[in-house]
Amino acid sequence: MLQSFVPFLDKERYLTVCFFEFFLNRRPKSTTASFSELQNKLEISSYKLREIISAAQNLCKLIPELKLDPSADKKVTLTGLNTLKQKKIILYEAHHSLRFKIFIHVTLQPKGYSDAKFQQKHGISRATYFRLKSLLLNDISSKVKNNMASSEAYSRYYIYRVIYYFSYLDFIEDDSGKKEVVTGINHITRLLKLSPTNIQHKQHLYFAIVSYWRNKIGYRMSVDDEKYYATLKETPTIKRMNEYLNKFWASSEISAQRMTNFFLTFLLNNKEFDTNMLTALQDYTLVKKLTSEQIVIIHQSLGKNFSQISLRSLTNKLLKINAKMLVPVYLEPSYSRMKDRGFYENSYLSIAQLTKQLLQCRSNLASARPMGENEYTQLYYSYLFTIFSEIPATAFSDQVRIAVDFSQGMEYTDYIKKKLEEMALLNIQIDKFVSPKTDIYLTNNYDPSFKNYQVVWDHPPLTKDIVNLRQLIVKVKNVKHKTITDNLSNEAAD
Repeated sequence: MLQSFVPFLDKERYLTVCFFEFFLNRRPKSTTASFSELQNKLEISSYKLREIISAAQNLCKLIPELKLDPSADKKVTLTGLNTLKQKKIILYEAHHSLRFKIFIHVTLQPKGYSDAKFQQKHGISRATYFRLKSLLLNDISSKVKNNMASSEAYSRYYIYRVIYYFSYLDFIEDDSGKKEVVTGINHITRLLKLSPTNIQHKQHLYFAIVSYWRNKIGYRMSVDDEKYYATLKETPTIKRMNEYLNKFWASSEISAQRMTNFFLTFLLNNKEFDTNMLTALQDYTLVKKLTSEQIVIIHQSLGKNFSQISLRSLTNKLLKINAKMLVPVYLEPSYSRMKDRGFYENSYLSIAQLTKQLLQCRSNLASARPMGENEYTQLYYSYLFTIFSEIPATAFSDQVRIAVDFSQGMEYTDYIKKKLEEMALLNIQIDKFVSPKTDIYLTNNYDPSFKNYQVVWDHPPLTKDIVNLRQLIVKVKNVKHKTITDNLSNEAAD
């Protein structure tokens, strides 16, 4: 789970989450572990481990197909665990953690409880309440606490990230303003002509209800919060949104304007703006300039194969990604940062190289907000996945040609070809006949006359056979990529 959300779990409940995570992330995979392994991993005593195992058994009873069996020889076997069940475990432990409940009470007060009523509701003393509150604050990073103390906009965004990660609204009654907020969201969605997905609907609800509850308990955004907003022109649509929020949500016109800019910045950060709406951004010309430069880079990289892409679709996606640089601060998304890019760097060398060129183009834009490490990583994947989805693999020059020919007959040969289609993203071409241009010859009979790579499968391919073939394809691709790069370097030198 995300380390940044650990402070919101009670210590014992966090240990239970870690117990299950041990099995989920274990390499090599095994459903059985010894007590000593678990003690060492969780850094707890044998007595505490038995408590954790007991708690885990009780939790397994609540989740179908999840089973935990301790044995007499001090081993435990866990079956049925997967990422969905692990998420259910995290949510269960969060919603039963006093720390999380205190955070909700302190920051949002959805039930309008006083401290005394909250303590009575949860059966804790005043001393316990303040002790847990103090521990929670101590565990939240000083950077987060300082930002929350100085900015209401930051506070709202941070609270949104926490309650969204823990799916808080799925576990509360409907008498807390949800219906009113949904009505407002639906109106704004129609006004802005948005077409949100199921996930985006959920994000809108969580983001909006934080502002609804914060307003309700008296917190207001000020002029100091405007450093978190993108600067937008007052178009007729934005003016109507201001008027709506002023009438139903905000206490004044200036408060409505701040809420409008805050909501629109959130949508911009989520890349939900239609490209026509991007023109409302004050510095949109900067976004167009960067995108145009990146399109030139892509054209130079693909050469004549540039004609294979849908230029409008690619441009629109890059515009939405690049528009995020007009948000004055980096707003971190609520998912784990994928620091290790090795898989893509090794398997899709041409795509990874083009991704880095687009990133460098963004970094070179002196008039844009500089990027930190986390934003660089997020932007890397935004560009990478855009290239994957918008540029056909065949547009890259590192294509690997594979001839498939098996003596079992055409039906079997066609079956193997169909299996190879699963590797289409690796940019492969299936040759009907073996030729000198064939890179890999896949067959069940060895042919000494073929001089390139040959793979012999004398039985229907198993998972390990597919993995080995994939590794060979990547090897051939990388050799081709290096050859092409070296040739271009030599031409430039000449």
